[in-house]
Amino acid sequence: MTRTRATLLLGGMFVLGLACGVLGTAAFTLHRLHEGGFSHERMERFVVRRLTRRLDLDDTQRKTLEEVVHKTRLRLEEVHDEIAPRIDAILDDAYRETLPSLNPEQQKKLEAIRTEARERLHRHRGLGKNR
Repeated sequence: MTRTRATLLLGGMFVLGLACGVLGTAAFTLHRLHEGGFSHERMERFVVRRLTRRLDLDDTQRKTLEEVVHKTRLRLEEVHDEIAPRIDAILDDAYRETLPSLNPEQQKKLEAIRTEARERLHRHRGLGKNR
């Protein structure tokens, strides 16, 4: 009985540790996302830091990389700004096509989901822009 109890206790502690690890990681990830976890500047720093370390760059090379990464981000933002309205239009068309097949309750839920997604997208698009 004592051995069984010890095994169950050890197994229970393992499961609780696993659950705490999963929940802690999820909480940390959500916190980072909601507290400005993603920004274009942060992504630039990440790319520069990672390539500097992996390529063993010297200070001059790192400075060149920083300039290239920054210029590239700005160019990508321009392309995104050009394409974003087209993407929005495609999503709006999909919404309008889906709506008639739903009952009124489902239509309300879809509208709420759409509103949440637009707010999230608006916040994401606004992060990191100095324009």
